[in-house]
Amino acid sequence: MKNIELRKVPCGETFTVFGEEYVVLDHVDGGVLSIRKDIWKKAVFDRNGNSDLSQADMRGTLAEYTELLKSRGMKDGDCLVQHIDLKATDGTRVYGHLDCTVALLTLEQYGKYKEIIPKVDGAWWLATPVWTRWLRSPFTSDTSYVWYVFSSGSYYYWNASNSYGVRPVLNFSSCLLVSWQDEEPLDIPDEIVMKEKRWDAYIAYLNDWADDHSAAECYGAAPMGFDEWLEEEYEEDEDDAE
Repeated sequence: MKNIELRKVPCGETFTVFGEEYVVLDHVDGGVLSIRKDIWKKAVFDRNGNSDLSQADMRGTLAEYTELLKSRGMKDGDCLVQHIDLKATDGTRVYGHLDCTVALLTLEQYGKYKEIIPKVDGAWWLATPVWTRWLRSPFTSDTSYVWYVFSSGSYYYWNASNSYGVRPVLNFSSCLLVSWQDEEPLDIPDEIVMKEKRWDAYIAYLNDWADDHSAAECYGAAPMGFDEWLEEEYEEDEDDAE
């Protein structure tokens, strides 16, 4: 693991900060949009079946997560405010937008990033309501449905009064120092190893030559240049091979 500015971590990669593991989803709005790698806890979206995240009990759950990170050293500038679109899947915008630090992914965001979001054991909530209330009708039962994601990665909707997993989403400051396990170092190509050995051998040749030509009678003599020495070494190798 190495400490690195978060802006240098590629999308789809996992990093650790404040004792939690996250996956980079995108570099947007001056920050790095990230989702918790696994489910944090199970929780009800709203006990009364309210699909409006801005008013649901889920807000309290997300606030608990904020306090958890602050207890581990997160400062206000470490995380940027997100502007969450609470548009329902039928296109209605009765719920408007929600400004918050810790959020849930919307259904649209999930569709955009699902290829790099790790699957987890258990279903987890999204922020998007399926429908919102009808402005010209007293029919309101549909306002209790919210989208969630199965462990398989597919998604469906169910009543907000149910309990599913919570995967917090944050837009961290791009300058935040995080721990990141880069890919395993690649094997050094044989060509590079060969060049290093040849150069070491040439330096050894120069040292030996200097020891052997330190007397005054060697005044003005000079060792072979690298290319000349290398050619001679090749010829010797070829002669030995024959």
